[in-house]
Amino acid sequence: MVWKNGATGLNLTPPHDILEKKITGYLPSGENTKMLLDMMVKSYDILKDHPVNKARVSRGLRPANSIWLWGEGKKPSIPKFYDKYKLNGSVISAVDLIKGIGILAGLRNVEVEGATGNIDTNFYGKAEAALKELESGQDFVYLHIEAPDECGHRHEIENKVKSIELIDEHVVGTIIKGLEKYDDYRILILPDHPTPLSLRTHTAEPVPFLLYQKAKPKKSGVTGYDELQAAKTGAVFNEGYKLMDRFILG
Repeated sequence: MVWKNGATGLNLTPPHDILEKKITGYLPSGENTKMLLDMMVKSYDILKDHPVNKARVSRGLRPANSIWLWGEGKKPSIPKFYDKYKLNGSVISAVDLIKGIGILAGLRNVEVEGATGNIDTNFYGKAEAALKELESGQDFVYLHIEAPDECGHRHEIENKVKSIELIDEHVVGTIIKGLEKYDDYRILILPDHPTPLSLRTHTAEPVPFLLYQKAKPKKSGVTGYDELQAAKTGAVFNEGYKLMDRFILG
């Protein structure tokens, strides 16, 4: 929702922080939130009998019977990716937040048929789209996959493992194979944050990253890709943009 000249500093709660809890104590409260709360309440009357929800109920699914407003903020001022790195880039994601950040940074947004942001997403299609962007002349592609995060929120351990395996096979595998025709390339693989199954929400612990360059392969001394192995390298970036600088600038 875009609120022109709207208030900021509102007391709003991310829904994935209160899973399986009563929402009463987490509804918008405080100054300038009455309009938001009114919209949320009225949305129930609009959506409860909506044909889409009736169809979901008939199939034994839960209805999406109200809106939940959260995560307010102002449009950020982001330098253009090209201005900083002199590279043309693209973004591929099913998540509007990621698309928006990419567009603000001047990246080309690429839509992929079947991209859902969940475990049923088009993993292979996203990888193929990334390779096509590079083949068309783009220098950089940011490919984002939401499936493991969503499985973490739902406490689906089997699906979280499966989604990581699907990423490994259909995304990383496809991209590595497609990049081999180039004399050189760099690839950076990492999650944007942890979503522990035990908590079902985001945490701020450091995440492991893997950075590889075909022309300059280096051995890190670790034998696997996980938090414990990554910590042994001593390579820590407390500010994300510095990792991007390392990736792009070397």
